[in-house]
Amino acid sequence: MYERTDPLAVIGPEPDGPARGILVFGAPRGGTSMTAGVMRIIGVDMGAGQNDANNEDLDIQEARGRVQRLADPASSDYAAALADMRPVIERRARAGGVWGWKDPHGALYARDAVSLVPAARLVVVVRDPAASAMRTSMLTDTPLTNALADVLRLLTRASAILAAPPCPMALVSYEKSLVRPERFVEQIAAFCGVEPTEEQIAEAEAFISPERGHGATKQAGWPRQGAL
Repeated sequence: MYERTDPLAVIGPEPDGPARGILVFGAPRGGTSMTAGVMRIIGVDMGAGQNDANNEDLDIQEARGRVQRLADPASSDYAAALADMRPVIERRARAGGVWGWKDPHGALYARDAVSLVPAARLVVVVRDPAASAMRTSMLTDTPLTNALADVLRLLTRASAILAAPPCPMALVSYEKSLVRPERFVEQIAAFCGVEPTEEQIAEAEAFISPERGHGATKQAGWPRQGAL
């Protein structure tokens, strides 16, 4: 018998106590919405200005601006994007509690974000790159090969951060989370330092649906057929 692997692996320092500043990233259509949604359900504050469809902190996303600003870490655009995000992130840090935010493009600035929060943790979500690219291509009319190149670039950046982790990091398999939702909820709760109620656990497990897509669960027709 083969041993079953877990949906989540901890990379770098072992997490100790509650996290305060958890950045969830990976690639668009790559499972970050599922992961951030589970975290929100089990008690992690993922932002007051929430986008229910993708569990993103709209305040931080608005401050970050267009992702093209982050393309070159040596550019003035990159410095300006960080400067715009800094007061929003620091304001959330002062509020205390277990909190985080989700940005599929977070690999572009994750190392710099770590220094802005008091007890940082990073969550890297990886999905089959072809599936992510196909979904992005379908939704945005981006040529499939271009979408795949973008996904692989982001995952390569994420891999470089995992190779030299600046803080406790969680590597999450989207596919494994679908197969073992109970174990994923247990692991991500431990990594974040929260103790969800039985009701929260049940809701989080139900949220992990292969047909969920990135739409809000309250939308008519959810779960949508063909979300994968």
